[in-house]
Amino acid sequence: MKHQGTFFALLFALLLAGHPARADITLEAALGHLSFPVDQGTLLTITINGASRLSAIELPQVEGIAFHSRGQSSRVNIVNGSMSSSLVQTYVVQAERPGTYTIPPIKVSAGGESATTRPLSFEVTAAGGSSANGTAQGDSEVAFIRLAPPGQHYPGEVVPVRIKAYFHKNYRTDINSLPTLKGEGVAMPPLREKPQQGEERINGIDYHVLSWDTTLTGLKVGDQHIFFSMEASLMLPQRRRPLSPFGGSLFNDPAFDDPFFDNFFGGAQRKPIEARSPQMVFSVIPLPEEGRPAQFSGAIGDFTLAVSTDRMQLEVGEPLKLTMEISGKGNFQRIEAPVFPDSPRWKTYPPTSSFSSQGNDYTGSKTFEMAVVAREAGVAELPGLSFSFFDPNKKEYVTVHSPPLAVQVKGSTAAPPPGEVPSTPSPSAATTGSEASTSPTGTAATPSSPANPATGPAAAVAQAPPIRLELGPLSPSLKPIFRHGWFLATAGAAAAALLFAALVELRRRHLLRHPHQAARRQRDQHLAIDLDVCRDKCRQGDGTAFLAAARTTVQNHLGRAWDLPPQAITGATLEERLGRGTALPQLFAAADAALYGAAPPTQGEMERLFASLKTALEELP
Repeated sequence: MKHQGTFFALLFALLLAGHPARADITLEAALGHLSFPVDQGTLLTITINGASRLSAIELPQVEGIAFHSRGQSSRVNIVNGSMSSSLVQTYVVQAERPGTYTIPPIKVSAGGESATTRPLSFEVTAAGGSSANGTAQGDSEVAFIRLAPPGQHYPGEVVPVRIKAYFHKNYRTDINSLPTLKGEGVAMPPLREKPQQGEERINGIDYHVLSWDTTLTGLKVGDQHIFFSMEASLMLPQRRRPLSPFGGSLFNDPAFDDPFFDNFFGGAQRKPIEARSPQMVFSVIPLPEEGRPAQFSGAIGDFTLAVSTDRMQLEVGEPLKLTMEISGKGNFQRIEAPVFPDSPRWKTYPPTSSFSSQGNDYTGSKTFEMAVVAREAGVAELPGLSFSFFDPNKKEYVTVHSPPLAVQVKGSTAAPPPGEVPSTPSPSAATTGSEASTSPTGTAATPSSPANPATGPAAAVAQAPPIRLELGPLSPSLKPIFRHGWFLATAGAAAAALLFAALVELRRRHLLRHPHQAARRQRDQHLAIDLDVCRDKCRQGDGTAFLAAARTTVQNHLGRAWDLPPQAITGATLEERLGRGTALPQLFAAADAALYGAAPPTQGEMERLFASLKTALEELP
């Protein structure tokens, strides 16, 4: 019994040691800024340490101040076997007017314990004003752009850069444009629309990060002052009560009065903001004059040259294809074809070019193809070619060479062109030996030359084909070609084709002068397809599917009409552009409500909604 009692005592002690003792909760409250303009807001962060579940937060009533919840997060830490948890509740604090305000202690209940925060004081300045310490409170803390300093470069040099746009995670923002380059003397190609996405933490603040890889090119020598900017919208909370097309609150369900549904029914006010980078200097220094090759065309980078041909044997007058490939990294738009040296043995034609990219515009290969024709027979060489560029890393000009290519040219076996006499003797001339008469220019002797029995007119008559004495077939009548049926049919078909082509061209020009008509016709075609889907859902009696199809139809049609992505069409967008009391915002809100379990409309209500939807969309300008 003694040993048994000792065992239970040890077991009880182990259980007590393995169970963490409940610690009292502690609170930390902090404002993102102690001074901010009245047209903006700041973040209030309440951290509850020692709790895993929040019971209640009692926000005080402060005149002229509004609190908007931005969600809750939790964190669990285990250090040396000791476990602790904490909760973080975030609010956006907005003021109605400038002034100095104090938030009284906030009572928080969690895990059966209660605690209060310390009072918080802050200053609200006029719209666009400055804080008391003289630092401007602008959009830079919500959204900004960063990139590495570009340094010094040469005119025409392609400089790879990465543009990174940062957006505060605790703020809702919409992107309205891609980053644009501001400043003169520097060029940037268009950015792709889909950036790389990630997250970074800077000075204890988490940011969403969008990244674009692009290039900058200096156009003129000197210090060029540039910066980058992009437009966005800050979504400020705005409490709204969604309306239903059936009267009152959505489907008369009080569950939709919860603030959770504000975001789904346009409960936000859009405030335009600008994300900017610091102004920076893009220094462009001139290319050195010393050692510049005569054939340098402005190529800057690191390149190699390879030359090849499609054949090693050919005939006089027959073309071969000479391929010149320049590969590497640099400004390929400045690369020109290597110059083929002048030679009496070769005739060249202007080259064609093509570019093969390796993931970007400054890495790959540029290929030139040139037709070269041999003028003389025998063993010959295609001369070696050279290409010059400036290496910015070595800071010197570099010329690369290709070796000569040996080819064999045979005499041409093709017939001579009309009007020319082959350089070799003809069979008839060979039979007459030295008696053949030719002019000093190499052409056949004319009748005025001294008569020769072997080569004169008599010989020509003797060699001419005999004259036919019999009569060939006769035609009963001579009918003009334009009176034949096949000719009239062909001419009619050609005229019809020309008329059709003319009508197509006129229509194309009309659409170019009036592009809105073509766009409207295309929108109407897509709208008809979407309305057919809505009509089918209505006939099937599926209210939820009908409202979802109607919502998609509104987004698709207005997205095309307003040049916006369909997913960007929200209840707030519709109310802002069409008015809160119109049919489309109400229908849009009803469709959103159906996604959260509200009672679907009846068959009669669906038919009335479909007629209203069809009329409203077809009457939009």
